[in-house]
Amino acid sequence: MSQTGSRTGENSFVTFLKRRWLAIVLVVLLVVVAIQNAVGADTATIFLLWGQLKMPTWALVLIVFVVGAIAGWIMARNRAARKRR
Repeated sequence: MSQTGSRTGENSFVTFLKRRWLAIVLVVLLVVVAIQNAVGADTATIFLLWGQLKMPTWALVLIVFVVGAIAGWIMARNRAARKRR
């Protein structure tokens, strides 16, 4: 009986990986890009309407990731709400 429990645990882990593999790969790529940009002293300049903003490139990469994650979360929530109707 204990073997069935371990198989169920393995199956749930495999199921988790099947559902989330793209997200895992994207997070790993994000970490690699952020670390590579943190090593150098590179700064990114963002031009806004009448001004400009300078920040480290790694910070810009992380900000873009967070904004994208929030947008994806909102879209997934809206899609789930539409399916429930």
